[in-house]
Amino acid sequence: MVSKEDALRKLEKGELKLHELENFIFESLGKKDDKWGEACAMASEFRLTFIEKIKSKKFGGIRSHFVDTAVKPGVMGIENQIGAAATPLGIAGPIKISGDYAKGEFYLTVATNEAALIAGLSRGCKTINESGGALTIVTRNWMTRAPVLDLGSSEKARELANAVNHDKQFYGKIKAAAESESKVSKLEFIETFQVGKKIWLRFAFETGDSMGMNSVTKYSANAIKEIKKKFPHAKLIALSGNMCSDKKSNHVNIVLGRGKAVEAETVIKKEVLEKIYNTDARTIEKINFTKNYQGSALSGTLGGFNANAANTVAAMFLATGQDSAQVVESSSCFVTAEEQNGDLYFSVSIPNLEVATVGGGTNYATAKDCLEILGCAGAGKNPGDNSKKLAEIIASAVLAQELNLLGALANDYELAESHIRMARGKN
Repeated sequence: MVSKEDALRKLEKGELKLHELENFIFESLGKKDDKWGEACAMASEFRLTFIEKIKSKKFGGIRSHFVDTAVKPGVMGIENQIGAAATPLGIAGPIKISGDYAKGEFYLTVATNEAALIAGLSRGCKTINESGGALTIVTRNWMTRAPVLDLGSSEKARELANAVNHDKQFYGKIKAAAESESKVSKLEFIETFQVGKKIWLRFAFETGDSMGMNSVTKYSANAIKEIKKKFPHAKLIALSGNMCSDKKSNHVNIVLGRGKAVEAETVIKKEVLEKIYNTDARTIEKINFTKNYQGSALSGTLGGFNANAANTVAAMFLATGQDSAQVVESSSCFVTAEEQNGDLYFSVSIPNLEVATVGGGTNYATAKDCLEILGCAGAGKNPGDNSKKLAEIIASAVLAQELNLLGALANDYELAESHIRMARGKN
C-alpha cells in the first residue's frame, strides 16, 4: 500500500496530480472493488495534508468531517475531496400535514447557521397545528431540458416546430429515442420556442423520485439525435439553451413549471392568531399585501412575492442533500393571506420546487438520515411518491415560516429584537 509520505512527495514534485490520488491509491490496494471506498477516504486525507503543508496550517475542523461519496471503482460523488463542510442541523416542528403524499405529523430537518430560524419555524408549525394543520397538493411534476438548434432559416425552424407539434409519428419516434435508456423517466411533452432561425425545444420528463436534471439531459441528447435524422441540416448550438431554466431566476419555470409545483394552505383560527402573535387576520393580510406584493413589485422581484421562502427551502435543501444552487428558482413563492370571518386563510404557491429522494447528495451520510426522519428516503412504492412527499413537506415548512415572519412583523420590532437576543443573548 502506498504511504502518505510517498504520495505527498509525488504531489510536490508534480509526478502526481491531486485528482489522480484515488486511482493511484486504489492501484496500490490491488484494485479490488471493495477497496475503492478506502482509497477515496485515504485520498481525501492525503489531499488535506497536502493543502495543510502548503498553507503551513492545520485545518482540524475539516479533518474531523468526512462524507463517503464512493460509488464504484473510478466513480465518486465529488472530485478532489478533502473532507466535509459542516452546518448546524436542527429539528423544527412537528407539523401536521394532510396531503396527497405527506400524511401525519413530521419533524422538520433544518440545516442553518441562522439563529431564530428553527425557533420561528417551530412557532409557525405550532400555530398551524392548533388550527388543524396544513393541506398540501402537487399540481405539476416534470423536469425540463431545452436544447437550442440552428436550422439555417426561420422557415426551416418553423418546419421543425410544426413537425414536433403536429406530426404524431415523428413525435413518437422522438419519445421512443428519449426514453430508450430510461428505467423510470417518461417524456411528457415538448414545447417549441422560435427566434429567427433558431429553435428551442423544451423537453419535460417525469423522473420518478430523482430530481432528474442529469438524466433528462442525456434523454434530451438522445431525442436530438433522432430529430437530426429528419433534419440533418440542424446544428446543435447547446444541449442546454437556458429555456430549461436551471439555477437562474426566471419566469418560464414559474409559468410552465419545473420540478414540482406545490400548494400548501391552512386556515388559522382567530383565537390562535391572537394568542400566539397578538394580532388579527386583517393585520396579517395588510402586511402580506404591502410587503410581499407592493414592496416586491417596487423592488422588481422575480417570483419573490414572499417574506423569506428561500430561508426555509435552503435550510431543508442542505439537510436533505438537494442541489443547493437550485434554491434560486425553487424558492419562487407566492403568499396569499385573506381574512375570512375573523380567521386567516393562509397559503403558499411554489411553482418549481426541484427535489429528489434518490440520486445526487440524497444518498450520503446525514442527508439520508434526514430523509429517513422525514419518512421519504429512497424510492417510493410508486415512482415519484417519495419526492412528491418531500415537496409537500418542504412547502408546509415554507407555509409555517412565512406565517411566523408575518406574525412577527405585526409586532413592531419583534423581528429585530428576537434575532439579536437569540444570536447574541442580549437585545
